[in-house]
Amino acid sequence: MRKSSVISSLATTAVAAVLSLGVAAPAQAANGWNAHVQCTKWRISDSSGHGPVQGHGWAKTTGLAWKAAIKDANDQMPRGYRAKHCVKKTIKRG
Repeated sequence: MRKSSVISSLATTAVAAVLSLGVAAPAQAANGWNAHVQCTKWRISDSSGHGPVQGHGWAKTTGLAWKAAIKDANDQMPRGYRAKHCVKKTIKRG
């Protein structure tokens, strides 16, 4: 009976150690960039601006993060509009 309690306590300790490493590893591996842009909502038919739209993107490099943020702004546009004159607001690591 004593062997099983020792084995179960060792197994519990081992599982706890593995889980704690598994939780910490993705946070350290998730290094990337978060970008924020502000674009003008542009009507294509008469080339007129109609207010700002915000875009956010994440990627492994700064250039790809900016690109993802601009794509996010364009994805929010209804038919007949597009995001134009985008201004890069912020970019943060992580």
